[in-house]
Amino acid sequence: MSNFALRLPDDLKEDAAELAKETGVSLNQFITNSLVGKVAAQKEASRFFKARAGRVAGGTERLREILVRAGAGNPPLQGDE
Repeated sequence: MSNFALRLPDDLKEDAAELAKETGVSLNQFITNSLVGKVAAQKEASRFFKARAGRVAGGTERLREILVRAGAGNPPLQGDE
């Protein structure tokens, strides 16, 4: 187990503390649980896209070509900022 000093904006810390209290856990446990969910989602997304890229003929270079072509001549729409 490691200790880690974390700097948070005051309003975020207050919101997180309030949610932790509502769910009956400590702020530390709330932040840990939140981080576990985020890390798991990122790992799953990475695994998915690597697997998906492996199924495309031409691999990741082919996917890049497709993405570049898809964006050509298609300026962002209002609200895409």
